[in-house]
Amino acid sequence: MGYPRIRLFLTHRLALLAGAESLRSIREGLLWLLPCLLVSAVMLILAQCAQALGAPGSLVELLTGLHNRLSSIIPLLVAASIGYMLALQYRLPQLPVAFLCLSHVVIAIFLMRDYPLAAATFVLFIAIASPLLNVPLMAWLHRWRWTRLVDEDLVGQNLKGTINMVLPGVLTSLMLVVVLQLLLQVHDVAYVQRPLDIDSLEHPYLNAILLTSSNSLLWFFGIHGTHAMQPLMDVMEQAVALNAAEQAAGQPARHALNSGLLGCFAFIGGSGGSLALVLAILGFSRNRSMRLLALASLALSLFNVNELLLFGLPIILNPRLLVPFMLVPMVNVCLALLVVQLGWVGPALVSVPFTSPVLLNAYLSTQGDWGAVLLQVALLGVGTLIYSPYVRSLQRQGEGADQVYLKTFDTTFRALEERGRLFELDPMVASYKQAAQQSLQLARIQQLSEYDFHLEYQPQVVKDSGLCNGCEALIRARDRDGQVRSPWELLQWLGQAGLMPEVDFWVATQAVRQQQAWSRIGFELPITINISSATLASAEHGRRLLEILARAHGRVSVEITEDALVGDALLTQQWIGKLHALGARLYIDDFGTGFSALSYLHQFPVDGIKIDRSFVLALREPKGAQVLNGLLRFCETLKLKVVVEGVETREQLDFLESSSELTIQGWYYSKALPGEQIPGFVSQLARNALAPSEE
Repeated sequence: MGYPRIRLFLTHRLALLAGAESLRSIREGLLWLLPCLLVSAVMLILAQCAQALGAPGSLVELLTGLHNRLSSIIPLLVAASIGYMLALQYRLPQLPVAFLCLSHVVIAIFLMRDYPLAAATFVLFIAIASPLLNVPLMAWLHRWRWTRLVDEDLVGQNLKGTINMVLPGVLTSLMLVVVLQLLLQVHDVAYVQRPLDIDSLEHPYLNAILLTSSNSLLWFFGIHGTHAMQPLMDVMEQAVALNAAEQAAGQPARHALNSGLLGCFAFIGGSGGSLALVLAILGFSRNRSMRLLALASLALSLFNVNELLLFGLPIILNPRLLVPFMLVPMVNVCLALLVVQLGWVGPALVSVPFTSPVLLNAYLSTQGDWGAVLLQVALLGVGTLIYSPYVRSLQRQGEGADQVYLKTFDTTFRALEERGRLFELDPMVASYKQAAQQSLQLARIQQLSEYDFHLEYQPQVVKDSGLCNGCEALIRARDRDGQVRSPWELLQWLGQAGLMPEVDFWVATQAVRQQQAWSRIGFELPITINISSATLASAEHGRRLLEILARAHGRVSVEITEDALVGDALLTQQWIGKLHALGARLYIDDFGTGFSALSYLHQFPVDGIKIDRSFVLALREPKGAQVLNGLLRFCETLKLKVVVEGVETREQLDFLESSSELTIQGWYYSKALPGEQIPGFVSQLARNALAPSEE
């Protein structure tokens, strides 16, 4: 049991992390950028194609310029979209908050204008992180009356919301200026240092792992890896140039690790070796939305452009894909280094644009080595195999991975399928905690699957005669340590999971078996069971329940709460008629605590009511006593069988007076007992009742 428990714990924690409101807001906000990202990527691909086809330089320059301009506004759009989503979460005016988050990025760009390397490294990160900090701060400031510039009754809601965001916006902007100015005083922040130089490439495997893992980790948090590691990439470019110079001088190329090897073999399809992810989705996933996204990303991934996957799947801040996203390029680069060092494939001698098509880039970078093309194909296969179990895991999120078998009830709990569908249809759905809540539900059901459920029976005693005339079946649960657990919370969990019909069928079956077991020893005592509204709401469930009760020949009756009568009145009346045809009775449980109960007494042919223990507990108050007395007189008039629950003291028992037969259920006579103890209790009660007359 150890491994499943650990796996469940990790899955639960992962779902809580993935379903965190801030991460959900980021991913949903980034999703809105896909059209702009796609347009930018197309412009870059067209520019590369135009250059390869020898088109006029002005056309290449135009397309490249459009790509650069679109790329430059991506951080602004990121901040605005995330700010919008967080404004929904914090109930702030959406567009004013979105524009304030956009202005924060503009402030950051301006403050870092003299530090181009720091700007290239940190601006996108600031665009993502700034709304996470500033929007909650704005929400906190917005709650203070002194930050509101407009009274509620003076202007319309839109104008009021906009103007009242002015002071929170100004204060958060000033705080951002102060924080960035202080950070820029730190030399390592303002001037991003180059942690490696050409001489340190003597340890290629270690450096390759550090480079690829850092790039993937940066992208995972929304930081452009190539920009953030530009100093390191400059060293990688220098290594290619040295290889070419050494080759021209007739010397062996010494630098197997270089930008050509990274671009052609580590990042096949873009950061994370994401072309392998596309192939894994197409090969191993049956999820229609994932396959459509993979097909849309396939053409772009062939040009090493993977923003569609990064923001659309998404990969950014998706903890379920972090491991393969880091592992694939690390494995790719190590295998490529090994093959190059063995001499099976030549080293990269020419720098090619990062967006050069897959396969062609390997051929050009190695100056026509077909072995490089074969190596790329092999690495694609390796990457696909690494991604495949994670793709299957994503596929199983709404399927078998969320199934738990409950041995007692002989049923299987299946979690909601396509849990992301709500967000796919409407990214502004308020329930950001969907995945985490469902994971918690799964954890609870997993816990319940280890319990042993059983029934106990609480006797019902006629007040005047002191004889037992029935009992109620009550569900109990025993955990793996043998401790008996309270059923109320457990039943609530089962109800939330939609499993109450299965519970009702099991209770009915166990009660019928107990009645039959008593009959075999010559003992007869009517049993009542509680049935949930979920069972009566379905004609199929109601039919199945009647089939079970029919085996008791009327000795097992039913209690339902008032909410079970709220649904389809005709269906309920038909079901009650069939129940009476079996010889069984119907009681309304917890009478007077639910809906308009009096109307049900003439609408449905009920046989009796059970007065809730809350009325008995209220006897200590004068009005409480009057209400209970009125209920008893009312039932006398309607000639209803009455069972009073929760009687625990002699004082409570003595108060209960009725001209009709009054049945008492409570600890005054007995708590719930195992089925095998009921015959002995009933016999002892009968002896006690007869004892005075024998004297």
